[in-house]
Amino acid sequence: MKIWISKNSEVPVREQLIAQITLGIAAGDFKIGGKLPSTSEVARRCDLHANTVGSAYQKLVEAKLLEFRKGSGFYVAESADARIEGTRQLERLTEQFLQSAESMGFGKADIIALLRRPLPSLSAGQLLVIESDVGLRHILIHELSGSFANISGISLEEFKTGKVGAGSTLVAMRDEKPKIEPYLNTGERCIYLKGNSVSAAMSGQARPTTDQIVAVVSGWDGFLSFAKIMLLAAKVDPGSLIVRSTADDGWDDAINRASIVICDSLTAVGLSHVPHLRQFQIISDESLDDVSRIAS
Repeated sequence: MKIWISKNSEVPVREQLIAQITLGIAAGDFKIGGKLPSTSEVARRCDLHANTVGSAYQKLVEAKLLEFRKGSGFYVAESADARIEGTRQLERLTEQFLQSAESMGFGKADIIALLRRPLPSLSAGQLLVIESDVGLRHILIHELSGSFANISGISLEEFKTGKVGAGSTLVAMRDEKPKIEPYLNTGERCIYLKGNSVSAAMSGQARPTTDQIVAVVSGWDGFLSFAKIMLLAAKVDPGSLIVRSTADDGWDDAINRASIVICDSLTAVGLSHVPHLRQFQIISDESLDDVSRIAS
């Protein structure tokens, strides 16, 4: 995986490294158990201080994405699929959910009553996406719905409670495997999806000119974060970059000011009228083919 570093970016170099390595693991560019380049090699390639690279690696070790083997180096940990879902992200998701529900006329008492209702068991014979991040789950369901009519989603926590109908075909991103495998019943399997590599998606794309405004829009915070880091690392002028969540008021104003609009495949559905739209598909074509073959 190629790593882009922008020293003039508002995003600290260490955070750029952490984000890109994390994305590389999720996309399968860095294999579970695979060895990473040494800190000195990355420092030489990117013209960085070795201590900066070492600090980024150490943060990834603390996050259980990497492991250090004395005398050998850093390797992708078996637990590398564990996502960091902090309290701040949970609060943002909860706030977005409440705002959306209230805008539809539901009061807080209605919302609480609905949340307290027991979840029904899922029907058999459907494709079931296991993903706790609601924003990402919606995108995955959308991308899979092009080939499957009976598809639904569930969080990892819900999956662990056993609310899965017999005969459901389970699907999840590859980095969820260690968390899902211990809870599979005998004879049950899950299809693990490989994500598209952002570096591959950027290959062949013309770099925006200095006078072009680039807008990144999505309903998934993870997409906004990674897209911003990759664009800044590719030396897109920070002053020419607009990043908006579709949960924000007036987010579509950014589109009207932009020469190029970058978004996920689900957000792109409502932006088909926008010229110069560049959408990024989360699931690789290879994995979509695998699901079609195995689940058919």
